[in-house]
This record gives sequence, C-alpha cells and structure tokens, in this order.
Amino acid sequence: MPTASTITILETIQLLEGKFSGFADGFSKGMYALWLGSAISRERVVGLDGVLSKLLEQLRQRVTNYSTCPHYKALVHIIGHAGLTPEQRAELNFTEEATKWSHLKLIVDNLWDKYSRVLGTEVEGQEKLDYLLWEVLDFKNTFSSQEADAEHLAIGMLVLEGVVNELATSNWDALLEAAMDQLGQAGSYYTVAVKGNDLKGPVGMAKLYKFHGCARRAIEEGEDYRSLIVVREAAINQWNQNPAFDQMRVQLDALLRRAHTLMVGMSAQDPNIQALFGNKGWKWNDVPTPIVFAAEELGEGQKIVLEGAYPGDYEGNRVEIWDQARLPAFSKPLFLALALFIVARKVELLARKLTSGGFNDLAKAELGEGIRTLRDMAAAFGEADRFELAKTMAGTIGRLAEQFFGGKSDPGVRPYVPIHSRAENLMEVDPLLAHTGQAHVAAALGAIGLEVKDAKWVVKVDDPTAATSGALRIVGAASARVFFASSDDRINGLMQAGAFDPKDKDVVVVCSGSVAERTQRSPRAAMRDGIPEHRYIGMADILKDSASLADFRQRFVGEVGV
Repeated sequence: MPTASTITILETIQLLEGKFSGFADGFSKGMYALWLGSAISRERVVGLDGVLSKLLEQLRQRVTNYSTCPHYKALVHIIGHAGLTPEQRAELNFTEEATKWSHLKLIVDNLWDKYSRVLGTEVEGQEKLDYLLWEVLDFKNTFSSQEADAEHLAIGMLVLEGVVNELATSNWDALLEAAMDQLGQAGSYYTVAVKGNDLKGPVGMAKLYKFHGCARRAIEEGEDYRSLIVVREAAINQWNQNPAFDQMRVQLDALLRRAHTLMVGMSAQDPNIQALFGNKGWKWNDVPTPIVFAAEELGEGQKIVLEGAYPGDYEGNRVEIWDQARLPAFSKPLFLALALFIVARKVELLARKLTSGGFNDLAKAELGEGIRTLRDMAAAFGEADRFELAKTMAGTIGRLAEQFFGGKSDPGVRPYVPIHSRAENLMEVDPLLAHTGQAHVAAALGAIGLEVKDAKWVVKVDDPTAATSGALRIVGAASARVFFASSDDRINGLMQAGAFDPKDKDVVVVCSGSVAERTQRSPRAAMRDGIPEHRYIGMADILKDSASLADFRQRFVGEVGV
C-alpha cells in the first residue's frame, strides 16, 4: 500500500473515486475551505527547510568568537533544540558553511516542528524580538520574490475553477499569491486578509485569511503589518488574547461554522489553532466528512482538533473518526489529483449537456470514460515532474481557451482560463453552457480518449508556450496537432495569428459549429504520401448526423484521419 509520501497522483485520484468519493463530491461543490500550513512550502527556499538552513548559516557568519559572541550563543541554543547526541554535536565545525555539516538535514528535520521556538530565540543586545526573522534572515529579500511550487499552482487552478472560495493559512509567505501571478491572474483573485479591515476592499474570487501575518504586506506596507507576523512561540500562545487579531478570530470562527475543512501541511500543533476548532456544531458522522487531514498518521495536534470539534462523541468513536479524517496523500499528489479530478468532472458535465439525438445517458457516460482516460494519462505522465505537470496543465488549458474562445494564439505562457468559474453544482444550472460550444469540445475529447483507451491512438502535448501548439497532438499512423475553435470565424483568426498555415499537413481543427468550405482535399481520400493534410471538422454537423456513439466515433475518427 502506498503511503502519503509515496502515493502517486493517479493513486490519489483513485482514492477520490473510492474511499473518499464523498469528500471529493463535496469538494467539487465548493463545500470545503482549505487550511494550509508550512509543509506546502517545504520544498521552496522560503519553506521551513530553507528558512532554518539559512538561519543557521546566517547566524554562523555573524559569529565573532566562540565564547561570548551573542550570535554564537544563539546558534548553540538553537542547535540544542535539535536533540543531537554529544558525538554528533562534536562533529559540527562552525568554521565551515552549514551546508557542509554532515548532520544539517538531521538538525533541520528535528527543528522543523519547533520553528516557533527557534525563531523566538532572543539575541543579547538586540532590542527587537523579531531580530532573527527580520535581520538575520534578511526578511525583505528572502520573502520578496518567490516562485510557486506545484501545489500552489494547483490550488490557484482550484480557486479559478470556483471550488475553493476560502483559504486560511498560518504561512506568511506569498507563494499562493505568486501562483496566481504565474497563472496570469495577478492581483485580483485573492482578497488577502491579515486584519479585519482588509476584507472591506474589492471582492476577489477567494478570501485568503493569513492569520499569522503576510510577508508581502509587511515588506510593502511597513510596521502595521510587520507587527502582525506571528512566528515566535510566545506570540502564538498569546494570539487568542491579542486584540490585534480580534476581527480575524471572528472571521475564522464563522468560517469553521459554515464550511467543511481540508487541512494540508498543518500539524495543528499550535494552541491557537487547536482552540479555534472547538465545537462549531458539526457531527463526526456528517456527510461529507466535516474535517479531513492530508496525513499518513494523525499527529497529536490533529487529534486534539478532532476531540474539540466533536465533544461528547469523540471518545467512543475516535478510531472511526481518525479513519475517515485521514486522507493519506501529501500536498503535491493531493492538489494535483484534485485539479485533474475537478477539470475532468467539469468536462464530463459538459459532455452530459449534449442534446444530439444519438446520445443517450449511456453514450454520454462512455464519453466520460474517454475523458477520464485522458485525465489518468496526464496524471501518470506528470509523476516524473509534478511541477512541470502543473505548469503544462495550466498552460495547455489556457492556450486551448484562448484559441477556442478568441481565435488567438499568442506566444508565451497563456493565462489560465477555467473550464467554468463556478463550482460543479452551479455550473450545472448555467444556461449559457448551451451556447458556448464547450459541450462539442467535451464530445471530441471523450472520443479521443476512447481511441486512446482502445490503444488506437496516443496523445501527447506540445510546448504550450509555442504559438503553433494545439490543445494536444494525436499520434496514430500519422501525427496531427489538434486545435479547437468555437466558430468558423475563430478558425480564420487562428490562421491569421500564425497558429497554423493552410498548407500545413499536420493540422486538425475541431470547430463546435459548422465549417465553411475551404480549398482542401477530402480527408477520406487516399493519401498519396501517407501524410494527412489539414482538416476542418464541424462538430455540429457530425453530431447531428450521428445515430449513436459508435456512429459518431466512426465519423470523427474518419475525419481526423490519422
């Protein structure tokens, strides 16, 4: 059995369709708020591993002597929390860079859950209590420019897809905001709240409660926000009584009463977090599960949260409570699986909107199998490089949307455009879906996926930053770039944009509507050189003329001609 550390993206999707299908269904309807901790940033420079390593090295560089120097005393004090044996401690050479210490990883691992105690270490002669954070760690430069990781990009996509509307985090880094920048949606999609007054501004797609402070605000707006960076153990313990956080506590209390919780990368070891989750009116056997942790085994802090959340029920049901609350997948596989799962579900929903007479519910369900085949193929492909998967997924969907809706294909990374900006239950009742042509795209993707499932085609993705890249590439007896266009006018726009040339022999354009006559050889004609020419496929006509799914597949495959 895979562990939370070794589980693949595809295995996580299987969990979402199996034991955790109730959670996944609720998540797709926007019922869960995210509670995010430091582990989601662990592999970035500003994650705790990077912070702790940098802190040790920066303190070491400030040491002037190995007896009375305040920085040396602070360094020794911090290393004392790592629990090294006397032999391991004796092997540390403070004259060489910390990165060369043979026990650095052990030290960082052992300090990881003591970060608040470490950063609360006082340095003799320094007036400011945040001296280690602000000066030694060079706060402004360390946290001013950050590149999001795979999970931050996936979370951003889930926000843009409308299934995540509220997030609470103890992290003060700006990686979630950086992800939106990288997705081409800078500035407008998170309403970031550190103080209650921060919620009085323009409404974003989601509220991001940074209840331990915000690095970006502290850097850009000064002392008012610098004083709200909560990192020292004493500040955490005093958080519940600190009047500066009165409005934040009210907001989080209300959030916990109205939304289910998915907690990722957060051990819940801090007493202020444990106190927040006291009885909010949930029952442990509510459906879907009210509180879910991404964890291999529940830690003591997480168990304290559950005991406080379900008073009177916890003792007699705690084994079942633990079991249903523990989703064994850490942040990268979990959020990438959720992003693929949600996108595929929305495309399946679009396929169910088909009104062609030859498509009954069984036929639409079979198209769903094809869509899930493409989803699972992407999950398996992306396992080798999860960050690359997140970027490729976002870029490919962004390019498809630009080409389909706009008839444009500009070079470079395209902004992510959601399949639909509302959660599944609200998307279902959107009357505009009948007029966008997206259901025809879903039918084509389902048909392509069924050919892949039957091992007749292979699907690849070209570089999504290239203007000449289609939504995907089909490889059969020959290879073809596949473009999607909502109307015949958009096909003309794609040619004018340089996405393809009418003389290109490797182009298939799938149009939701009818296609005007163009000078071209029939795709059904014998190929003189074995290389297909460009083809324009009018989905409205194919669907109208198809008496069944099998008939549609035959017509579609014939038109693609690879």
